Amino acid sequence: MEQVVQICKQSLINAFPEIAAAQLVPVLQNATNIKFGHYQLNNIMPIQKILKAAGKECSVKEISDKIVGELTKMNAPMIAKIAPAAVFVNITLTDKFLLEQAIEKFMTSPETLPKPTPYPKQTIAVDFSSPNVAKSMHVGNLRSTIIGDTVCRLFEYLECDVHRINHVGDWGTQFGMLIAFLMDKNMTDAAHELPITDLVAFYKEAKVRFDEDKEFCERAHQEVVKLQSGSELELGLWKRLCEVSRKEFQRIYQQLDIKLEEVGESFYNPLLQKTVDELTKLGMVQLSNGAQIIDLQEAFPLMVKKTDGGFTYDTTDMAAIKYRAQDLKCNRIIYVTDLGQLPHFQLIFKAAQKAGWIDNCVVEHCGFGVVVGEDGKKLKTRSGETVKLQDLIEESFKQAEEQIKQTKENEYSAEEIAEISKAVGISAIKYADLCSRRTGDYRFSFEKMLSFKGNTASYMLYSFARISSIVRKIGIDRHDIYNKEKMQNLEITADQERNLLVVLLKLDQVVKLMVEDLMPHNLCEWMYSVSTAYTDFYEKCRVINQDGSYNWTRVVLSEMTRQALKFCFYVLGLKEVERM
Repeated sequence: MEQVVQICKQSLINAFPEIAAAQLVPVLQNATNIKFGHYQLNNIMPIQKILKAAGKECSVKEISDKIVGELTKMNAPMIAKIAPAAVFVNITLTDKFLLEQAIEKFMTSPETLPKPTPYPKQTIAVDFSSPNVAKSMHVGNLRSTIIGDTVCRLFEYLECDVHRINHVGDWGTQFGMLIAFLMDKNMTDAAHELPITDLVAFYKEAKVRFDEDKEFCERAHQEVVKLQSGSELELGLWKRLCEVSRKEFQRIYQQLDIKLEEVGESFYNPLLQKTVDELTKLGMVQLSNGAQIIDLQEAFPLMVKKTDGGFTYDTTDMAAIKYRAQDLKCNRIIYVTDLGQLPHFQLIFKAAQKAGWIDNCVVEHCGFGVVVGEDGKKLKTRSGETVKLQDLIEESFKQAEEQIKQTKENEYSAEEIAEISKAVGISAIKYADLCSRRTGDYRFSFEKMLSFKGNTASYMLYSFARISSIVRKIGIDRHDIYNKEKMQNLEITADQERNLLVVLLKLDQVVKLMVEDLMPHNLCEWMYSVSTAYTDFYEKCRVINQDGSYNWTRVVLSEMTRQALKFCFYVLGLKEVERM
């Protein structure tokens, strides 16, 4: 709807030449009632405030009349009606314009997504998921993985070059503990055969000994030193331990349909000393009790080298941000972690800025709250442990299957039920997370996320399946709907059709907002508004008549809606279901 925005902007500039154009940004929102118009231009009160500050009194009616007068003079062919209403101006668009815009946006082909608004070609790095080796992925990894994937998908849709970085915790003290523990157990040769459950159990035992046994603690530190110095035995064990975890991570990523490029902490090892040396040359490093720190005059400093000469997570993150900004030449670097890590990354960003490493790059923290149970407390198992992500996924499959069997068991084969259950289960987990504002905690409930009522994945999947069934019912090839000649004589006859078009055409606004704030719930809310607008349209505007004939305009509107949902499914990582 950029054309409408530009017409409104020019009208405001013409009406109030005494006000700087930068202050006359059109404030357009959907009209509260489509009977009065499609959009409301809400600039009257802001303009009155600007004029008053300049010493000029002007009534609401005077401002409104000026705006309406200039809009009318524009004689824009896409505007059917302009009407003042209290403190805003109602704008009604022509049916022809609404249809033309929707056809251009959504009706390219059934295989492609809606046409994206041109976006600058950028290189973007998204750091997300990032589980720790030797630990099972848990519900705490879920939000970073899902939100990060959606951010990547959004920029891939906009044809950016996206680096999907999995900054796995594959280096550090935990490997010294594990290696020392496996040596005590005489299990070094069998390390690559360990199931992830054993590896996690061994890690827990090793951590207890590390905290309580001074001799074991010293040996663990010695193993870390050997590992860092490149000892063949320790490096071999480290690689085998990483591979055990990697297989487990990949199994979960495959179930969630998540693609990642593993660039773990160990990748930056050759860069750590160079990073410290460069920061030292820049005069940013100082000694503090034998350690090398960067004091940014904040609550706590960054430590780039410990008293024993070892490097830290701070060193790794400084090396990583430099590599991403200067070697990968990223225009934007996005870190998707819990909000608890925000202070740390603010220090990293500040230090990188001071070093001059990110002058041509935007860096930001895409933070999120924690997953809580229905009692409002952190989601835990009955024994008080963190819920494993694999257990959560399997439970979603199970509950989705039980729900489908209750209503559809006689309609589908066992294989179809299993396939639909996996699609519904995974989509439900993702959507429940993404439709919640990421900066807040969200309550996890299988019952709510698998419900067919309200803003849930099940409701969205059902809407998609219902629209998909139209082509089967009328017996045409879906490609026929995209025939441009058949779109020449479309006719809008009902308010529900107009409302559906207006809602669909908000897509560009939603994408623009999400690019700016990285808030997936905005896209979820738009998808829900599309689904509810379509439900209202479908219930009141017959697509297929009782005699089997059909209304071609409404078939096209249904396909536009299907394309809108398909776009949302792609960006949010949901599974399409043709039958449900």
